[in-house]
Amino acid sequence: MEPAIALLLGIVQGLTEWLPVSSSGHLVIFEHISDVRPPLFFNIALHLGTLLAAGWLLRADIAGALRATPGALRALRDGTADPDERTVQLVLLASIPTAIIGFSFDALASGWLASLQITGVGLLVTAGVLWASRGRGGTLDVASVPLLVGLWMGLAQGLAVLPGLSRSGLTIAAGMAAGMRPVAAARLSFLMSMPAILGATALELLQEREGALAGVAPAEFLLGMAAAAVTGFLALRWLLLLVEQRRFHWFAPYCGIVGLIVISL
Repeated sequence: MEPAIALLLGIVQGLTEWLPVSSSGHLVIFEHISDVRPPLFFNIALHLGTLLAAGWLLRADIAGALRATPGALRALRDGTADPDERTVQLVLLASIPTAIIGFSFDALASGWLASLQITGVGLLVTAGVLWASRGRGGTLDVASVPLLVGLWMGLAQGLAVLPGLSRSGLTIAAGMAAGMRPVAAARLSFLMSMPAILGATALELLQEREGALAGVAPAEFLLGMAAAAVTGFLALRWLLLLVEQRRFHWFAPYCGIVGLIVISL
């Protein structure tokens, strides 16, 4: 792989992983247009870069959740929880439908995950969800949100395994529809996505471990990961600003136009 391609893929991954435009959909489009199939370990490097960006931006939230993890299950039994414990509970509950749907698609409909037609339709659905989210959002924070919202957002996250369906777009919109403050829904969405990304990456690595390291040079690995980390951090900051300003739906026209173009191809 040429360094320029590694840099380009890192930038695209960093932007599309967190912005509500579907990173998997853009990867499918890129592969069809360029006929380039990045090695598995390079894809893992890109995901590590975006996770580093999210980890740094949400480091206080993650530290609080880790400290609260031992008491989260006890609090779930007792029916009381502080904000950090409730965050852990919501992330754990969200992981259930996400894992079930992800395993199901991987086993039963894996061909859909590389389909250009599915990608186009998924982008149109994402555009509709984003546009419908304008003006939505309530006053609930993580501490006061019902636990069922975790399952609801986890369902949205699981469906986003299909290319074209944006994980951040669907989960943030689901949280806002449930009455969460837009920024609270966005931060919870990012926290929920981290174990999902790690789990999906680990599963893919186990399935294709024999060829995972093929075609990867250290320089390409580091270049792609660094580009994904830097652009991912900037994308996260920008998205949180737009969500706070209730301009989340700004990405709907882009998804709609790209979706129509992909379907026409």
